[in-house]
Amino acid sequence: MLVSAEEWKSRIWRAGEETERRDYRATEAKIHHRLGMTRWFDEWARRNRPDARYGDHDLALTWQWVHVAHARLDLSPAWRGQKPTAKDRAHYRHFAYTLDERQQFELALALRKRA
Repeated sequence: MLVSAEEWKSRIWRAGEETERRDYRATEAKIHHRLGMTRWFDEWARRNRPDARYGDHDLALTWQWVHVAHARLDLSPAWRGQKPTAKDRAHYRHFAYTLDERQQFELALALRKRA
């Protein structure tokens, strides 16, 4: 079944209007704000990942940066202005791969809680 160009255009506009808007810049700003804070991470790790290591704070921030703010891995504030090395990216990928669904949900939710 063919749809006219006008009908197609109206469907696209309607879908755009019905889609929830998100301010990704505000999400990025929250992540930047938490760069020097560890309390939120300590609470998350205590409940969800008791075997977390010292450097996992930056990896958790990077996970939020990529999966919640939908920003590029290389631009994560956890790299502190440096380009991440292959080893840094491998550590991040390992961290992200080892998060189960509940840990991912709670890590995303941790960004909405007070720092």
